[in-house]
Amino acid sequence: MSQMGIDYGGKRIGLAVSASGVIATPHSVIAAAGDPIGRITAIAAEHEIETFVVGVARRPRSTAGEAKFHAFAAALRQRSCKSVVLWDETLSTVDAAERLREAGGSASRRNEDIDMYAAAVILQSYLDDQRRRAS
Repeated sequence: MSQMGIDYGGKRIGLAVSASGVIATPHSVIAAAGDPIGRITAIAAEHEIETFVVGVARRPRSTAGEAKFHAFAAALRQRSCKSVVLWDETLSTVDAAERLREAGGSASRRNEDIDMYAAAVILQSYLDDQRRRAS
């Protein structure tokens, strides 16, 4: 069963995939404008995605902020007819930025890629949790 991690943002959306259910791989960054759910479901069809893992920024006293993630997840679930899991993304961008910095490369390239690496961190966290629960 393949999964897709999603780092949902107001301007950009990072995507990561896992065909094995073991390793999350950064995939791409798409614009949040227009019809991002249409683009996401098209990419998901190519990778035979069964489960979407949407990162949610969980912060104290921020239920209004969380509402946008829930609305996005509901729309994705409705259009894709697939399972959508909301997953805590706390510090995923910070973790991804640190990993990219350690890997080297230009700062501008890191800024372009950060969202898909954050999506991979989100998805990897979910995959690791699923393996822990299964054992």
